[in-house]
Amino acid sequence: MSSFGLRSTGLVVFGGRLVSAFTGLLFTLMAARWLNPSGFGVWEVIITVLTFASYPIGTVAYWATRDVARGRMVGRTALATGALLSGAGLVIYFAFTFVTYSRIAASFTPFLLGALLVPLSYWSATANGIVNGYRPSVYGYSLVISEVAKISVAYFALYVFRLGIEGVIVGLLTAYFFQSVISTYMVRNTASEKFDPVEAKRWFRLSWLPAVSYLPTSLAVADTYIVAVLHGTSVVGTYQVAFFVASIVTYASSLVFALYPLLLRGGDPRLPAVGLEFSMLFAIPMAAGCAVLAQPILLLFGPLYTPGALGLVILAVMFVFYNVSQLLDQTLMGTEKVDAGETPTFRKLVRSNLLFVPAVNITYGAVYLALLAVALTYAAASGFGSQGDVATWAAVQLAATLVFMLVKVRRARKVARLTPGISVAYYLVGAGVMSGVLYLAAPVVAVQGLDTVFYGLHLLLLVLVGAMVYFGVVYALDSKFRELSGSLLKRFR
Repeated sequence: MSSFGLRSTGLVVFGGRLVSAFTGLLFTLMAARWLNPSGFGVWEVIITVLTFASYPIGTVAYWATRDVARGRMVGRTALATGALLSGAGLVIYFAFTFVTYSRIAASFTPFLLGALLVPLSYWSATANGIVNGYRPSVYGYSLVISEVAKISVAYFALYVFRLGIEGVIVGLLTAYFFQSVISTYMVRNTASEKFDPVEAKRWFRLSWLPAVSYLPTSLAVADTYIVAVLHGTSVVGTYQVAFFVASIVTYASSLVFALYPLLLRGGDPRLPAVGLEFSMLFAIPMAAGCAVLAQPILLLFGPLYTPGALGLVILAVMFVFYNVSQLLDQTLMGTEKVDAGETPTFRKLVRSNLLFVPAVNITYGAVYLALLAVALTYAAASGFGSQGDVATWAAVQLAATLVFMLVKVRRARKVARLTPGISVAYYLVGAGVMSGVLYLAAPVVAVQGLDTVFYGLHLLLLVLVGAMVYFGVVYALDSKFRELSGSLLKRFR
């Protein structure tokens, strides 16, 4: 697949992520307006416990992606193994639940209903692992359908049947189910071979590698758990709404969704630089927009969440560096060939990027959590208040992300070209002009006191105006963008 193929697949997935951004916004908006920050924090704790419980499925998803990308049709083995592993996931889920729910003064009922998410999350993770290796664009299609279904069900659960946190869980159950069914059907050809217990044994024999690879994911969400237990769920709820809005920036990473399987298949080492430049085309303006419109956006979720505005600005910048860090992970893991032939020795694996990447991410997670515990304890003792607590939390995450991204850059430069072109400078100019327009227009367009729907439509108008300004400036300055636009128009005619 060429660099244009990388971009076209990325645009399909990115389009799906944009739709999910909109539906995710509606979903979070419904939940945040129905729940207060403390209740929203409880919901986030349930999601964190689910992440802990989903840890074992990483072994299957990890090897399914790498094997399927290299032409091995192990889909049936992966799906069956994932279903069996979900039993272990339920054990982990209930172990954390019994320790947690009383400490945060929450009801047991939402945690009990949340247990249904465990087997569906295992199915979804396995199916997506196969999709990543076989046909990455499927992820975009399944995401759109599952997100629309989630919003539809959540609306009735919250506003018709008035189920509260339970209604939010039912919405997420729906999303997992639809995405799993669609992904499994679309990659059914990968299940052409019979269940192979030998293959499953090989995965588990090498399970220590995905175990360390997915440990950073658990560490990354452990901050929610730690803060909820030590400082309460109110600050968690305020932070997580700001975090959700800022995380829209990560959707730009979908533009290089096909990079990993392409590199696994021996793709051009210049592709990471192409992907980095392409992802910045969207990440930079998205971060700038989140920063300039932080206060108006959070007001949409309710006045109780506006203390997270400064944290949202910091997190928007952090996610730009996070996107780069994720691209570096794909580059290092995708160019590693140690497992391409026979089963590699332990010594070779230890020296490979398959261990380097998770080792760096684990160190990042441990350092981040330690700094967070110290910083928030100081903030609480100093009486920073909700705004200060959220900003402190975000600042710690920004600093840790930047430092460890630079560690990866040094290693990745040895295996691939990473320097983007002059186009990134044009993106910065475009984002600057856009930010100025939004700053001046926001007080006029996003008028407080409007009905929620109309206020949301006014914000959407601001976003559209900002996008038009940004892409207009970039189109005028950047010849590469003009060429890409022309190629895409020809392809879709």
